[in-house]
Amino acid sequence: MLKQQKHRLISQVRYCGLKGNGVVGIRREDKNEWERRVPLTPKHVKNLVEDGLKVVVQPSSIRAFDDEEYVEAGATIREDLSEASTIVAVKEVPIDCLIPNRTYMMFSHTHKAQPYNMPLLDAMLDMNIRLIDFERISGSDGRIVKFGPYAGFAGMIDSLHALGLALLARHFATPFLHISHAKEYRSLETARQDLIELGRLIRKRGLPREIGPLTFVFTGSGSVSQAAQQILHHLPCQYVDANELKRLHEKELFDNKTVYVTIATARDMVEPLDPNTQFDKNDYYANPDKYVPIFHEKVAPYAKVIINGMYWEEKYPRLMTIEQTRHLAKEGRLPTLVLGEITCDPFGSIEYFTKSTSIAHPLYCYDPHSDEAIDIEHFKGQGPIVVGVDHLPAEFPMESSEFFGDPLVPLVKAVATSDGTKPLDDQKENLPGVVYNGIIASHGALTPNYEYINDLRAQRDTTKKEREGRNILFLGAGMVSGPAVEYLLRDPRNSITLADTNIAAADAILEQFGGDASHPGRDAGGRIQAARTTKLDVSNKTHLAKLVKEADVVISLVPWTMHPEVMNICIDQGVPVVTASYVSPAIQELHQKAKDAGVTILNEMGLDPGIDIMSSLQMLDKIKKNGGIVKSYESYCGALPEPESANNCLGYKFSWSPKGVLLAAQRPCTFKWNDKIVDFEGRDLYDIAQPFTPFKGLSMEWVPNGNALGYEDVYKLHDAHTIVRATLRFKGFSTVIRSMRELGLLNAGDVADAVKSDGDEYLSWPSLIAKLNNTEVQDLAQTLADKLKIRREEMKANDNVNNFFDYSTQRPIEDDVSESMAGLKELRLLDESHLAAKVPSGEVIDSLGATLNDSLQYEANEQDFVLMYHRLIVDYPHNQSTVVHEASLAQRGTSHMSSTAKTVGLPVGIGAQLVLDGVIKSTGVVRPITEDVYNPVMRELYKQHVRMVEKEKVVSKASSA
Repeated sequence: MLKQQKHRLISQVRYCGLKGNGVVGIRREDKNEWERRVPLTPKHVKNLVEDGLKVVVQPSSIRAFDDEEYVEAGATIREDLSEASTIVAVKEVPIDCLIPNRTYMMFSHTHKAQPYNMPLLDAMLDMNIRLIDFERISGSDGRIVKFGPYAGFAGMIDSLHALGLALLARHFATPFLHISHAKEYRSLETARQDLIELGRLIRKRGLPREIGPLTFVFTGSGSVSQAAQQILHHLPCQYVDANELKRLHEKELFDNKTVYVTIATARDMVEPLDPNTQFDKNDYYANPDKYVPIFHEKVAPYAKVIINGMYWEEKYPRLMTIEQTRHLAKEGRLPTLVLGEITCDPFGSIEYFTKSTSIAHPLYCYDPHSDEAIDIEHFKGQGPIVVGVDHLPAEFPMESSEFFGDPLVPLVKAVATSDGTKPLDDQKENLPGVVYNGIIASHGALTPNYEYINDLRAQRDTTKKEREGRNILFLGAGMVSGPAVEYLLRDPRNSITLADTNIAAADAILEQFGGDASHPGRDAGGRIQAARTTKLDVSNKTHLAKLVKEADVVISLVPWTMHPEVMNICIDQGVPVVTASYVSPAIQELHQKAKDAGVTILNEMGLDPGIDIMSSLQMLDKIKKNGGIVKSYESYCGALPEPESANNCLGYKFSWSPKGVLLAAQRPCTFKWNDKIVDFEGRDLYDIAQPFTPFKGLSMEWVPNGNALGYEDVYKLHDAHTIVRATLRFKGFSTVIRSMRELGLLNAGDVADAVKSDGDEYLSWPSLIAKLNNTEVQDLAQTLADKLKIRREEMKANDNVNNFFDYSTQRPIEDDVSESMAGLKELRLLDESHLAAKVPSGEVIDSLGATLNDSLQYEANEQDFVLMYHRLIVDYPHNQSTVVHEASLAQRGTSHMSSTAKTVGLPVGIGAQLVLDGVIKSTGVVRPITEDVYNPVMRELYKQHVRMVEKEKVVSKASSA
């Protein structure tokens, strides 16, 4: 009766914000779909209600406890929490969901001045919110409200599941395969049943001796590590000292019906620099610079499973650096099958843990040989499987919430009726001391215990100022920008501005390549740092100049025709530019202006041009050093679908700008062939396609690429009878592209009202093609045949053709027309129901690019394929030999990054980095044709696993004639 009267009394209290009114709000968790935990369960709510408090709960369809359970406990389900003076949540509350003049209790992740949550803290200060952080509610035995043990429980279960997969990949089926992910168990008790059975099977049958001794190494001594060990105790365990690990392995004195457990302490992680000094833990914590790491030699070579549960700060040596890990792997001394990163600290004590994961996708593999994170579906035993879930307790949401809420209930009771409007010192009267110590903000300011946050922010701002001058502006957020963004953000001095006409595309690039907690450019919470997107309008010179003025280097990825205008603005602003495009005459005209201004205009930093030039120069350097004379130089390159995905009439899919591909199909070419100079106009290009035969398993063709004679002086090929640079395509590409050219679809600058974004006319593709050719849709095949006949006559009369190959061997025109029309039909360009795409420029070529981009995209699990091939015939007079030098680069894309994006984006990113670092100092219009440019770029590409494979074959002297 008294409780009911008290409840009515509190309910009648007029809403008064920070002045506790006895109403508690429980916020819905919405950080991700797997965050099903709650700060207070229905059981806890019932306790609060029985004590006279009112509880308002936001509705949720994913919470571990449904709304009806809260109603039965006495809560009110309501979206609006404004009645509550105290609001509790597990995770941070979005700024736009904050209610001013309230008390919030949650994990705010602000007490370390975490950059990603400083806007949240500022908003709370502005809104006069009293912030009580669960992480700061602690007593003599540590934190009072915590999920910690459940991180250990779930992390250990997930690690055992991963162990089963790791052993299976090495061809051992073990009882660990019977352990599921923690998320798949209804409760911890359910999981224990499988663990007990696992232990029984190991005791009875043992494990394969080939995988023994099976050693588990734990770090940390807190509740997380202890809970993980509790899970492992369901198995037959024997604890051994770290000093015994080496002997255990070398002498094979192990029991295959036992797993061995080692607790690695600080003594096992470091030793004093001074060999005459004894290890002292207190001294180590106070003076870590006086100690050197030893974990990588003393423990890691013998650890099959590492469960990392320790707290780490940057002032301490890492347990494992990437370099140490790769060194052990190279020597065959890295036996680690699983890394259970329960602390989830990317780039922390174990440096190769670069990627936090989600409950939905908890595992990945680290390949120490390539230093890459590999999707678990591609795991073949290359290295350890990594468990890095960033919110492990949520895998047992019901039990972890019960555990968390039990000690929280009495604290909430006190806070809900406390007066937050009183001076901070006076609030002690009604609050437990542990809660008072956890108040980070009150009265619009940081409390004295947390004023250090301002100092940390000031230090960070100072560091930021010291880093100023490293802003990289990307003009264009196309497909190749991502790898450059990812690479440049690895340097903490760099910040990125990604400008594009399509902000959503730019945001998507940052989301994918700015990283998740795994990639450089993000903090441990997964938020993008030092990167932003902005709208780009290249036609607005004032807007463009403003963007450039704020940059220290510009990476221009706009269409190549726009580069001169961009470069002019950059020169005026004194900002260097890097592009992946050729040096056009218009760009070359800017050389003296850029040189006079002391500005670097670095071009041809892509795949082709770029890697092809630089790798050729490195080959030629070695050949000339050995006295060789180059008699023939051929270089081929193609960015294509992997062969099994080249399943359309073009044998092509887009991994870079569609318009760029179409424009390149009409690029004039000049080359040397058997001592004759051969010249073709752009429209001739795909009439002269030739078969490419070095790789017998690939049906390919090649066409000359640009002015190869422009490299005669660069490469010093004055004795060569053949100089060719070529583009590779799968067979059939030339036939369909040739038909598009003849039908008027590839002419840059040709505008049609039917494809203008603001135009009122709409035409299907066949109707548009017919209109462009002054014919009827039903006559398109004949129109194409007529045009091809005219072209053939023109080509027969072209002396350049006869200097290159026998044109009389061409197949009948009817075959070309049949294949072309079938191709156009497949691409829906003959489909009356398929409207020509509307584009801002109104150009037909842009409309075609948009249409092809829609239909020729890579499907899920399809990847692209980059193939580069150099063939040089070289005479060596000193020993009267002739040698064929070959070099090839073959790269397939991954689910994270296409090979085209990697091989174009990485060089341009590396080029920008080298300009910023002062490694590339040349000014004016610069190409990668001097050692000071191509050698450092190629060295860095090698580190990034973009590598040419070279081979040589001695042939007879006569073969070079």
